[in-house]
Amino acid sequence: MKTDNRSWKNLPIRKDILAPLITANLILMAAIAIVLVAGLLSPLYYDMLRSEDLWVQHVSGSLFLILLQRISMAMFLILVAAAMHQLVLSNRFCGPLVNFGHTFERMARGDYSRKVHLRKRDFLKPEADQVNAIIDRLQADSDKLSIYLDQLEQTLMRLAPDDRTTETESFRQTIAACRAIIAARKFATLAPPGR
Repeated sequence: MKTDNRSWKNLPIRKDILAPLITANLILMAAIAIVLVAGLLSPLYYDMLRSEDLWVQHVSGSLFLILLQRISMAMFLILVAAAMHQLVLSNRFCGPLVNFGHTFERMARGDYSRKVHLRKRDFLKPEADQVNAIIDRLQADSDKLSIYLDQLEQTLMRLAPDDRTTETESFRQTIAACRAIIAARKFATLAPPGR
């Protein structure tokens, strides 16, 4: 049974998108951490440097170093956790982009058998449903066109006498050209005949 999880080695699937995204978010988190640490420790730093009393300088300096050590470790752990979370979160966005790309490549080659299948927690599900609806419509139109061409071929063969091979060959070439159009999927949305 296929699971919904990816292995960790496949997590960074679109490095060209993930790297700048994660880097920008980590820079923002680091800036927030620096401002937070500076805001928390600036009163102690001020007391340590500006006070005339040696005891206040000693207590402020000791407290400053203890807090700096503990806050630095906490901020490092927060940044690591944020990077991992950002990697997983952006994978939920980039995974569907890769999936869309593979589907579009197949559609460009005229193959409408591949649909967009997303994982349970992936983003872009409404867009995947829209692409899948387009694929269904194109496939249905292709099937209709194939039926119409079969009917056209039968009608043309009934109208063409067998002793006139040149005209029959011309009809067959016309049918072959129509089938090539179907294969290339270069046709507009079809309405049933007579409308």
